[in-house]
Amino acid sequence: MRSEKLMDYIGQIDDSFIIEADSQPANTKSARRPRIKWVPAAIAAACLIISSAFLLILMRPSGPVDLPDLPKLTVNTDLGSFGFEGLMAYNIDELRNGNPWTENNDLETMPVFANPHEYDSAGAPVSGLTPEEMLAEAEKIADIFGLDVTSLYTEPALEEIEQIIQKMEAIGASEEEISRNTSIFYAAAKCNGAEIRVEKDGHVYLSLTPETAHLAEEIEKLSAYESFEVSFDIKYKTEDGTMYSTGLPLPAGYSFTFSNTSNEQALEITQYLYSKYGAFTGITTPGFDVAADYTFSGVLTRPHTFVFENEGTLTDRILNYNFRRLYFYATDSGGLGGISYYNADLSKKIGDYPIITAEEARRLLLEGHYITSVPEALPGKRYIAHVELIYRAGRLDTVFMPYYRFLVELPSMELENGLKTYGAFYVPAVRSEYLENMPVWDGSFN
Repeated sequence: MRSEKLMDYIGQIDDSFIIEADSQPANTKSARRPRIKWVPAAIAAACLIISSAFLLILMRPSGPVDLPDLPKLTVNTDLGSFGFEGLMAYNIDELRNGNPWTENNDLETMPVFANPHEYDSAGAPVSGLTPEEMLAEAEKIADIFGLDVTSLYTEPALEEIEQIIQKMEAIGASEEEISRNTSIFYAAAKCNGAEIRVEKDGHVYLSLTPETAHLAEEIEKLSAYESFEVSFDIKYKTEDGTMYSTGLPLPAGYSFTFSNTSNEQALEITQYLYSKYGAFTGITTPGFDVAADYTFSGVLTRPHTFVFENEGTLTDRILNYNFRRLYFYATDSGGLGGISYYNADLSKKIGDYPIITAEEARRLLLEGHYITSVPEALPGKRYIAHVELIYRAGRLDTVFMPYYRFLVELPSMELENGLKTYGAFYVPAVRSEYLENMPVWDGSFN
């Protein structure tokens, strides 16, 4: 088969987190002009002031406030199928995070962006880099780190894709069917002491061994990429032959474990790791998120922490918190498991949309206008424990728009050890006038 035809098929692959707030016209009546007799000058002046103020009130617009002309947005009601989103804690205060938003803010609008990437229902990229481009990027990254490439390949292999195409053509499959079944997920470069993987949406994955772990200090070389992850393939073997990941050893006095790392310890280790690896981000005022929750047995767990830019307007800080994060990953033995950077492409801005208040969102929540993966109905107003403004920016979100995320205590799931489960419920923050569909919970869950 001609390679041009193979690439043509591959290039066509289709891998298959408001109430109406209009103000009502004010009912005003014409004011009668009073008959004024002689009054003292001071009283006359006071009457003049009062009359002027009343006149100004009458002159104010009494109709609905003009709203900006912006495209309507489709609310994504699909939260995936990976269990329900819930956090466990003895008290809601234990679930605090680094979100700069507070309920007493005065935000009236928030920006909305189109997701520049397209994914199928399983979260696989539909469009993006071609196999040739992915292979070229893998070689390029090896070169900038001074790594010698020992082999290049794609997953699945190009030879496998060609065989699939031949078989499907033989049975008369359409080009669309062939494209759906011949997706290249990533290209990889194996090197001495490292492996590089480039995915279709441009995400870069770099795995380092003990011999190349020092290259993590040069991760600024990956700063041009929208997202990347550096992991440390460092293990030890127990007497019974079991392999455990230790991650990158940390200096004396520092330990970063999944389990039982306190908030104070997590903050200390995150500040240290940021000082060592975070200069390339250009963050001037670091904000830290060291959120954690518990396992069923009562073990405090903290898989990762992250840093964001906490400087600028509140809107800037909220965007940074949601879209520009430097992550650090723990291991079960106290080392550094990995570092990743997420710097979302927000170039496709749709506009600044008027938003509702948290109180309005709470009312909508109680009316059933929410999205959730929790397998039961909202238990009631008294169980609403926390609210925050966030952006849902998952692979299934075609637009990045703000939502109010409510954590609601689920009394039916409280454990005998006192641990409570808090489920996540989402209400769109954008005013209903700009929504194609207002979510209504129908008793189902993902």
